[in-house]
Amino acid sequence: MNDVKVMGIVNVTPDSFSDGGNFFESDQAIQHAFQLIEEGADILDIGGQSTRPGYIEISPEEEIRRIGPVIKAIREKSDIPISVDTYFPEVADYALNNGATILNDVRGLDLEGMMAVAKKYPEADLVIMHSRDRRTELSVEEDIQQFYTEKYEACLKEGIDPTRIFFDPGIGFGKSLEENIDILKYPDKYRFKDFPLLYGVSRKRTIAHLVDEDRPLERDYASVTATLYSAVKGVEVIRVHQVKGMKDALKVWQQLAD
Repeated sequence: MNDVKVMGIVNVTPDSFSDGGNFFESDQAIQHAFQLIEEGADILDIGGQSTRPGYIEISPEEEIRRIGPVIKAIREKSDIPISVDTYFPEVADYALNNGATILNDVRGLDLEGMMAVAKKYPEADLVIMHSRDRRTELSVEEDIQQFYTEKYEACLKEGIDPTRIFFDPGIGFGKSLEENIDILKYPDKYRFKDFPLLYGVSRKRTIAHLVDEDRPLERDYASVTATLYSAVKGVEVIRVHQVKGMKDALKVWQQLAD
């Protein structure tokens, strides 16, 4: 667990399920990003498109308009790794060309053109997330592992260095509560070979079900607890809203566990 990285979330959206658009304006998002850096974030994940249930898709141009000033402002003052959370190739290309260092694709390279962007920036890490509709004839473990295998082989075919790849099982995306809990409890079942994992459960509905809390902003304590559990179980990157709380939890656990 010593090498776990905390990825802080910066939603530049008016309709985020988790923070209700608190950081939609560029200045607010930039201020929030630097606050997360001060709190100890190892990575910032910048997203301009909400993917909450029932979200209304915006265009790549609008997504670029939202995240562009934020990425540029961060990069002017910090060399922190910046992840672009998008599924549009145009947005990924823009972000990686302007200072982002990680492509975090919520659609797992399923959209045409995203593989070409991943190839274009060989120095960028690549997060491949499972968000496809569940194939009910398979267990969730089988479904996700088959997806990983498909994407791994596709990346090899395109000459993408496997050391760039992280896999994310996509907690919440089309999966049942029981399946999401299984993913949280048993990360090793959802690891492909020895590739690093990224988990993002912060403030999601899985947490709401576990603690019976409808208000996303009131799910932080439970989110930190669930995320700490996954970190202890070996997950390498943990994506959270509450960076300070997460860093403090990790520090205490590491000191008591030694």
